[in-house]
Amino acid sequence: MYLIRRLFLTAFFLLTAALLSACSDEWQASVDMREKESGSDVFRIFRTDDTESMLVWESIETPDTGLTHIDRIKEVIKRLESTPADPEMKKLMPEGVTMDSVYFGQDGQLILDFGKSYNNLKTIPELLLRSGYVKTLCQFDFVEYVEFYVDDTPLILRGDVVPGLMKSTDFVDNTGNSTYFSQEVELTVYFVKKTQKMLGGDIYKVTYDGTSSYEKLVTDILIEGPGIDGTEFVPTLPEGTVVNKISSGDGIVYADLNEEFLNYRDNIGEELTIYSLVNSLCDLQGITKVQITVNGTSRKSIDKYGQSGLIERRPDLIVNEKAGEADG
Repeated sequence: MYLIRRLFLTAFFLLTAALLSACSDEWQASVDMREKESGSDVFRIFRTDDTESMLVWESIETPDTGLTHIDRIKEVIKRLESTPADPEMKKLMPEGVTMDSVYFGQDGQLILDFGKSYNNLKTIPELLLRSGYVKTLCQFDFVEYVEFYVDDTPLILRGDVVPGLMKSTDFVDNTGNSTYFSQEVELTVYFVKKTQKMLGGDIYKVTYDGTSSYEKLVTDILIEGPGIDGTEFVPTLPEGTVVNKISSGDGIVYADLNEEFLNYRDNIGEELTIYSLVNSLCDLQGITKVQITVNGTSRKSIDKYGQSGLIERRPDLIVNEKAGEADG
């Protein structure tokens, strides 16, 4: 039976050039409520700044109340899809991404149905687009919830996360006049079972705010270890392991680690250490292979586990999956 525990890995966005420079290898995003005008009755159209790393907004006249609800929404969506007059702003939806339809669902939620190209969005642009559209459209008093669909199917994010019904308050205002979006997601991470020389899945509920990719969150959990409550598991990654850089593309995670990763724990060994990492990352939606390098260099001892250094998931090393049993 999977254990479920909470691990809060939220990080606040700091908007200083020095910190952004220090974190150049990490995607940083913040949502800055940079007010262009004051006034409580202003209708805001949310945009990104010119670096496409934070939300800003511009004000427009309140949409014509003589129109039907859906026509008022469509009018605002046209503004969202338009190019801002302010050169310091950019529209939320990148070129090539389309919205096929907009309508109200059976539960009264506003449904925005996008084309398949929506699934090609990177983590931060997707997060900013979603938060900007929800915050814009929930200004209407007749829109309480917004739900995103892709090709007539509810949106599913990496890690099989379904955002579901979203409201403006899901995008929580933080101190310092910045805003971040947080969402609780479940990530399955594989440690070694104490009683068996095999891997076991442990489900972590993580507060995700967009500052790190899912891949980075998974490796952070592996490095921290199962914790004091993880009585049936033992840590797998060697002490001192650091993720130099991690990224993904075309279903492959590229993980570059420091030299300490090669100091395998005596009770774990090379194979289980490598597949603790690989199986955990391959549990994320859309990930099928992992390439591991050490300080930017491939190692034969690691590459031997995959073709051309691309290592695939090994279910036979996981308790209950070896014999095809269901987890329970």
